[in-house]
Amino acid sequence: MRVLHLNFSAQGGAGVGVQRLNKALLIKKIHSKILNYDEYLNENNFFPRYIKKIMWNLKIIFKKILVKFFVNFPHKETISLNIFNNLDIQKIIDQKKFDLVHLHWIGNEMISLKEINKINIPIVWTMHDMWAFCGGEHFAIDKRFQRKYSKISRSKKESGIDLNRIIWKKKEKYLERKNIQLISPSNWMNTQVKKSSLFKNKKSTVLPYIINTNEWSLNLKKNKKIFTNNSKTIILFSATSSVNFRKGFNYLVNAINDYLDHKNYYLIVAGDKPKQFDQVKIEKKFVGKLDSNRMIKNIYYSSDIFVMPSLYESFGQVFIEAGCYGLPSVAFKKTAVEDILNHKKNGYLANYKSSKDLAKGIDWARSKINRDKNFKYYNRKFIIDNFSYETRTIDYINLYKKIIRYNKNSKY
Repeated sequence: MRVLHLNFSAQGGAGVGVQRLNKALLIKKIHSKILNYDEYLNENNFFPRYIKKIMWNLKIIFKKILVKFFVNFPHKETISLNIFNNLDIQKIIDQKKFDLVHLHWIGNEMISLKEINKINIPIVWTMHDMWAFCGGEHFAIDKRFQRKYSKISRSKKESGIDLNRIIWKKKEKYLERKNIQLISPSNWMNTQVKKSSLFKNKKSTVLPYIINTNEWSLNLKKNKKIFTNNSKTIILFSATSSVNFRKGFNYLVNAINDYLDHKNYYLIVAGDKPKQFDQVKIEKKFVGKLDSNRMIKNIYYSSDIFVMPSLYESFGQVFIEAGCYGLPSVAFKKTAVEDILNHKKNGYLANYKSSKDLAKGIDWARSKINRDKNFKYYNRKFIIDNFSYETRTIDYINLYKKIIRYNKNSKY
C-alpha cells in the first residue's frame, strides 16, 4: 500500500499532524510519503520549477488584491481560492504508483479544485478546518455553508464580490459528486460536515490526531524545568496564531483580570504575541515562538495548567501534548476539545464564551493538582489510551485498506 499525503506546509497544526501520522505509518511498514507544497516549490530550482514558483506567487498576489479591494467581510486573512491549476498531481501519482491520496491542509492556492477532481485513485481528506465544505473561509462564523451560499443567506455586513459564493459553486461543481472519504479529527467537526450542504451525504469517519507518547514523556531525562524559582501556579497559553480571534485569548484575559486571585498565578504565553497581552494584570512572561520540540516540551514540563479558550477548533493537538506531561487543561464546551477533556477528570470544560466559568475551571485545576499527586499520571494514561501511535495508527491503516479494497475495480 502506497499512500501520498498532500499538505501545504510542515508548519502549523495540520503540518505537525501530518508528520506525526506519516511517522506512525512508517513505523507500521506502510509506504507513506508527504508532499509539502512550500518545500516542493523550493527544491531543485531548475527552470520549470522556478517558473512554477513565480506563477504561484503571482496567484497569491492576485488573491490578496482581490480580497483587499473587492471583498468586504470579516477575517480576510483566512481565505483560500484554489481556482488556479498549480500541481500536476496525477502525473506525480502515476510516476510513483500511489494507491491512495490523503488530502490535508491544501489551501493557499496549493492545488485547484479542478485538479482534485481529476485524481483517479481513492481520495481521503482530513478536515483540518472547515474550508473543504465552505466558501473561501477556513472557519465559518455563520451558517451559509448549510444553505448553499445562497444570495439571501449573505450577511448584510458584507459587501463587494460574493467571493464565498463563487468558491462554493466551484466546489459544488468539482467536489460534491466526487468519491471522497472524509476524516473528521473530532465529533464537533464531523457534526459540521453533516450539517454542510456540500458534504452531508459523503462518508465521514472520526479519527483523531495522534502523538508518539514515547517521545512526549514525563520520564525523559532531557526534560528541564525553566521556571524553577516561581512558587505560583503557572498558566500556559500557547498558539502559533494567537492573534486570531478563534483562539479566545481575550476570554483568558478577562478571566484572569476579573475573577482570579492575582497572587496565586503566573502566566506564560508562547507562540505569537496576542494583542491583549499587556492588558493581563498578573505576573507574566512572553517566551515567543518555540523553534524546537525540545523547547516546546520543556515549556509544558515547566507549567501547571494549560488554558486554550478556542471558539473554533478542528481538534486541538496542544491539549494532547499538554496531557502527555500530565497538565490539566481548561477550555470551552461546544468545541472539538470535548473529545479530549473529560470534565473534572483530566480537565475542565467551561461554559462557552464565559470568562467567569473559565476562571472557575482554572481554580479547579489548581486545587486538583495540589490535592491529587497522581493526577498527572492519570492524565497521561488517558492520552496514551486514546491518542497514541500504539492505539490509533491501526485505525488509519484499516480505513486505507478498506477504501482501496472497495474501490479496486471502481472508476475514478
